[in-house]
Amino acid sequence: MRMLYKLALFLLCMLMGSPVLAVPTKTVNGVPLPDFSQITFKQLPALQAGGQLIITDPTILQALGYDPSRTWFVGDLADSVLMLGDVSLAFGLEQFSLQAIADLSGTVDLDQFLLSDLHLLADNTVADIVQSLDYSSLFPEQVPLLGDLAAQYLDNTQFIGTLGELVNTVPEFAQLSLSAADLSRYGLGGLPGLENLAIGNLSGWASQKIQEIPGLRDVPFANFALFPSALTGFTNLVDIPLKATEQNRTRTISGSDVEGFAVPCPSNCLHIELSDGKQWIGKTQLVRGGHGTLASVNNGKEPTGRLPYGNWGKVVLTDVDEKKGTAEFGLYFRFCLSTPFVDFGCTPYFLGPIPWLPTQEKALTFIGL
Repeated sequence: MRMLYKLALFLLCMLMGSPVLAVPTKTVNGVPLPDFSQITFKQLPALQAGGQLIITDPTILQALGYDPSRTWFVGDLADSVLMLGDVSLAFGLEQFSLQAIADLSGTVDLDQFLLSDLHLLADNTVADIVQSLDYSSLFPEQVPLLGDLAAQYLDNTQFIGTLGELVNTVPEFAQLSLSAADLSRYGLGGLPGLENLAIGNLSGWASQKIQEIPGLRDVPFANFALFPSALTGFTNLVDIPLKATEQNRTRTISGSDVEGFAVPCPSNCLHIELSDGKQWIGKTQLVRGGHGTLASVNNGKEPTGRLPYGNWGKVVLTDVDEKKGTAEFGLYFRFCLSTPFVDFGCTPYFLGPIPWLPTQEKALTFIGL
C-alpha cells in the first residue's frame, strides 16, 4: 500500500507539472547551472525508481555496528534513504552541530528544541554522553538529564562524586541508555553544550537518515563541509537528441570513474549529440562502477553518465524527445561505507534517478571536466 500510494502521488505530481519538483538553477555566462546555494535535500525531486541495498558480509556488519541494508520505492525522497555514514566522505554532514544546522537552515528553533527531537540520543548511553560532551569533571546535578537518571537509578551510597567517577565505578549507570528517561521533558538545557557538539561525536550517528536530523534536509548543499567550493569544467552545445535505435556510438563523453568517460556504446544508444560530434550516451547503457568491497553491489553496474559536479553524484541522460528536441537528465547517488579503521569503498551509482536539469537542442550544457 505504501508503495502504491507513493507511486500515485509521484505520477500526480508529474501530470500536474508541480513546481515543487523544479531544481533551483542559475545562469552563468548563458549556461544554466544548479544553484547549490539554494538546493537542499528537501527540495530534491522524488526518486523515479525503487531499489535495495543488501549487505550480508559479517565483517562489514561487525565493523560498522549497524546494518546498512535498506529498500526504497518510487516516490521516496533521497533524504529518507541516505544515511549520514553513506555520504560522510562526500558531504561530511556529521560535522554539523545543531547550532550550525539551525543557523543555516532557518527551520530549527533551538529555544523550543526537545531532546526527543534528536532521535539519535536514545541510542547513546550515559557513558557515551559523558565522553562526547566532556562531562567527566561535572557533578550529576550540573547536567539535569543525567542528574535525574542518577537520582532514579542510584542509591544514596552511589550518588556521590563526579560523572566521570560514577561512570568508572558504577557500570550499570554507565551503560544506562538515555532512552530510560522521557527525553520529551527536556530542552537543550538538559544536556548543556549539546547544541554545539558535532553530530558525528554522538554514538550511532552513521546509521541516521538525513531526514532524522532536525533541519539537516533544509541546509543548502553549498554549505556542506566537503562540498566543492566552485564548479570547474567545460560546456558544450547540444546538437540533437537521438533515441535508443542508434548503434555503435564511439565518440562518447560518458562512462564511469572506473571505465573512464569515453566508453563506446555498441547498441541501443539513447544519446545526445554535441556540437563537436561527440555523444553523451543515456541510461540504456550500463557500465562498471564502484570501488573496494562494495563494488560488487548492484552486480557492479551503474548507468553511464558523467560526474560534472564532483564524485558525490552522477548525472545520467534518462530520456530524449526527438520531436521536441529535448533531453532529460537524472541524478544518482551511491553508498560509501567506512569506519575510522576500515574503508569498505563505495557502491556503483544506483540510487536514482532524481529528475535533474533538462536541456534542449542548441542549448549550452555543462559537462564538467
